[in-house]
Amino acid sequence: MTVETRSLDDSLQPFLDYLRHERGMSPRTVEAYARDVSAFLDAAIGFGILEKPLAPGQWPRLDGQRGLIRGHLAQLRRDDRRLTTIDRHLAAIRCFYGFLKTTGEVERIPGNLRTGRGGRERRLPKDLNVELATRLIEAPDTDTPRGRRDRAMFEMIYGFGLRLSELVGLDLGDLDFPSGRLKVLGKGSKERVLPLAGCARAALSAHLAGLLEPALWHNVQDGVLRGDDAHRPVFEGRPGRRIAPRTVQARVSHFAGELAGVAGVSPHTLRHSFATHLLDGGAGIRVVQELLGHQNLSTTQIYTHLGRGRLRAAFDAAHPRADRGGHKKNK
Repeated sequence: MTVETRSLDDSLQPFLDYLRHERGMSPRTVEAYARDVSAFLDAAIGFGILEKPLAPGQWPRLDGQRGLIRGHLAQLRRDDRRLTTIDRHLAAIRCFYGFLKTTGEVERIPGNLRTGRGGRERRLPKDLNVELATRLIEAPDTDTPRGRRDRAMFEMIYGFGLRLSELVGLDLGDLDFPSGRLKVLGKGSKERVLPLAGCARAALSAHLAGLLEPALWHNVQDGVLRGDDAHRPVFEGRPGRRIAPRTVQARVSHFAGELAGVAGVSPHTLRHSFATHLLDGGAGIRVVQELLGHQNLSTTQIYTHLGRGRLRAAFDAAHPRADRGGHKKNK
């Protein structure tokens, strides 16, 4: 069965407001949780536990419905959904139950639920090697304003490991040129401070010098912004308008398409490459965790798997006890 979008959106609006304002979740996460909880409520209608049209007055019927949750997760498995997707569905359902408990609609939050497969599936993120990443970043024509903007965006993502939402959300007031620092507002409205230096700083300076009025650019360099100037976007689409995420994605895809044999590259690919190249270069995983803004170390640890082939190649080439060509040294 399919739940009508309008009635579903209306019934879930207090929950979505809770996610935004109480939990501080990003718009993308709120959207994903809305879809996942919608699918769960659709299943509840299919099992005859809820009725259409949906309304908050029906939420107490969900109390104690562990079988419903298990049945819904089982159907997702039968549909061959990825384990990471099923995990997110379960997290969204638990969050919904947590909201219902705070509002007094249910008494218990279902616990001890699993996705049903042994081990946790991890999708390794894509990354570019250093040469391809460099070619992509240097592809825009910096003799044009748009080229300087694109070059600065690519340098910022790869140079600092920014999420797409973090890049788009940058304001002039987040830049501290005198101290060489960059303030970033990450997931859950958590702020982190990154070093504003290197090629990214140079590209950003070139972009802003051509974009801003001379007096304003001078104030940015001196760190003396006031009033509305501090809230002006660093990256614009149309003049005076903050650049849209889809525009950044399109620009990355455009230049990646010009590189022979490179497809499926996104801003996240550059972020993943930033993390992988740091680890390959000897940076500690805790440092990379802090730079990426990951709350849990386990999230950062998936990047360590990307270097295993490179580690094996280095081992085979350098270690005296390595197996080269299938022949082991047995002395």
